Parts: sequence; structure tokens; C-alpha cells
Amino acid sequence: MGLFDRFRSQVSVRTRTESPAIQIEKAERLLRAGASVAEIRREAKAITSDDNVSRAWRSLLLGDLDMGLEASYAAAAERPYDVDSRIVHGTVRLARQELDHSEHEFEAVIEEFGADSDAVDGRRATILARGHAPLDELPASTEEWESAAILLTTLWRVGCVVEQRMATIETGHPDGQSVVKQALAKGRVADLEAEDGAV
Repeated sequence: MGLFDRFRSQVSVRTRTESPAIQIEKAERLLRAGASVAEIRREAKAITSDDNVSRAWRSLLLGDLDMGLEASYAAAAERPYDVDSRIVHGTVRLARQELDHSEHEFEAVIEEFGADSDAVDGRRATILARGHAPLDELPASTEEWESAAILLTTLWRVGCVVEQRMATIETGHPDGQSVVKQALAKGRVADLEAEDGAV
């Protein structure tokens, strides 16, 4: 179940307009697709809701990892057993390379709510961020590992921390490095095309 479906299914969101959920869903879709940083930030700026989940996504996607963490903490405190707050908190922690915390959030969603696609993707991205081989107890295709690597490297590009993060996997498993490097190369092409006005 994707982010937009979760938003629509949550009782706590029924009082909100549909617009904030759509705004976040569009921006997150670009993140997970490995779009250019410019394109992701353009969509993130359109997120107008001031609830903490929305603020956390907006800050994260604009590259403000400190504000993203602050807002995601607040979201977790307000909605401790909520899928959306856990996903955004885990994703912010992943972007900050706080991997024990990100793994905890994604695994909690998987254990409590089933194999949510965003949580599973986040957990696999955490495995890759540790420099491990692309192996998970939940069977995954090559495409699913590529998706996790795209999420991971796009978070790095958005946060302007690519070089620091790549250094952390230098001594990692060659297969994990390979899938991460391929995803990063695609992301850099997207950024160059955006700079050239091709987006």
C-alpha cells in the first residue's frame, strides 16, 4: 500500500482535505523514482500543510535534514503507532545515515502492518546503506533492490551528502556497491538534464 492509499485510509486524516496527501504523494513519487533534485524540490515547495508529517516530508525533500528530523520526531510523538509518521521518521533517519533508527522504524511498520511497500523499500535501502550485499529475509527481485538503491541515493542527492555517504560503503560488499553506484549514476544524469533545462 503506497503513501497516498495510506493517507486516504487513515481515520486521523479524514478531517483534512485531500490536497496535502496528494501534494506529498507527488513529491514522494519523484523521490522514489530518482527524479532530479530540482524537480523534487519544486514539488516539495508545493506542500502547504503544516501538520508534522507534511513538515517532515517538506523539510526532508528540500534537503533540510535537521528540520526534517525535528518535524518527524514531533510526528512520531503525536502519532506513535501511525504508518505515515513511522515511514517519514524512518526515511529522515535513513537520509541522515542513522541506520539503527531507520531500520527500527521500517521493521516496526512491517511487523505491525504487514509488508508495506514503502517500509520494505526503506529497509532494503538501509541494508545497502550499511554496505551489505543486496540480501533480505523477504525475497526481492533485482528491480526491487534497484528501487531501494534509487531511494537511498536520491535521499543522498537531496541532502547534498553523496560523497560522505559513498565513503561509508567503500569497503562494503561489491554487489551492494554496484547497485548503489548504478542508481547514483542515473540520478546524476537526471540532475544534469535538469540543469540543461531538459526536464
